[in-house]
Amino acid sequence: MKVRQIGRRRKIHRVFTLERVLKTACLFFCVTATLAITLLRSEGIGILKDRKRIMITAHRGASHGAPENTRASVMLAIAEGADYVEIDVRLTEDGVPVLMHDRALFRTTGVVNNIDKVTYAELATYDVGRRYAKEFEGENVPCLEEILEKYGRKIKFNIELKDRDDRKLADTVVALLETYELEDRCVVTSAFYEQLEYVKKINAKIKTGYILSLVYGEVFGYDAADFFSIRSDSITEQTVRSARAKGKEVHAWTVNKEYEIKRMQELGVDNIITDKPAYVREILR
Repeated sequence: MKVRQIGRRRKIHRVFTLERVLKTACLFFCVTATLAITLLRSEGIGILKDRKRIMITAHRGASHGAPENTRASVMLAIAEGADYVEIDVRLTEDGVPVLMHDRALFRTTGVVNNIDKVTYAELATYDVGRRYAKEFEGENVPCLEEILEKYGRKIKFNIELKDRDDRKLADTVVALLETYELEDRCVVTSAFYEQLEYVKKINAKIKTGYILSLVYGEVFGYDAADFFSIRSDSITEQTVRSARAKGKEVHAWTVNKEYEIKRMQELGVDNIITDKPAYVREILR
C-alpha cells in the first residue's frame, strides 16, 4: 500500500509540474508577444505598423507610356488602376488653365514661346504627341475644364499650381472644382505655400499639399497644408514620424524603381507618386 501511494503521489506531482510548466510557458509567450508588438508599433517598424492601403498617383498621368499631361496619359492612368492623376496647371495668355509643366513650350511642343504668351486657341494647334512617339501624333494640350468634365468622376486628381503669385490661377481652378462639384475628389498642391493659403481662404474644404524637395525645420506645422508631397530620397523614418505627430500625410515623388517603392512601403508613406502606376501596384502587392 505504501509503494502504491508513493507511486500515485509521484504521478500527481508530475501532472502538477507539467501543468505549471505549460502555464509558465503560455504566460511567457503572451507577455513577450505583447511587449514585441508594443515595441514594434512604437518604433514604427514596417511589418506591424498601420498597414492601410498606400494610394498611387500617376505623375503627369501615366507618363511612362503616354505623353505627359495629356488625355492619353490620363486615360492610361485610369487603365492602370491609379488612385489619382497628378497634373500641372498653368494659364494661357487669355486666362485658360491648361495642362503644362514648363512655362517654356519647347520641350513638349517644339515651339519657341512661353505658355503665357499664347492664347488657348493657338496652343490647341500645337502637337505634344509627335515628339513623344509617332503613335501619339496629333495629341494636343488639353484645358483643365475638359479633363475635369470628362474624367473627374472616373479618377481623382492632384492639381499642381505652377505659378507662384498668380491668384487668378488659384481662383480659376477652385471655381472649376466647385462648378463640377469635385472638391472632395481633387487635391490642390503647390511648391508655393502662399498659393495653398489662398486656396484655403477661398474654399477651406479643398485638401491641399505642400511640395518639398527637402525637409528641414518645423515644416509640418504649416496649417494650410493637409499633406506634404516630398521627394522620395529626402524621406526618412523620422520624416514620417514628424508628419504623423502633426496629423499630416506624406506623399512621395517621383518613385519608379523597385528598391525605392519597397523603401516607401516600409516607411509607411500614404501616397506614392510615380510614372508607372501599374508597376508600383504590382510591387506593393
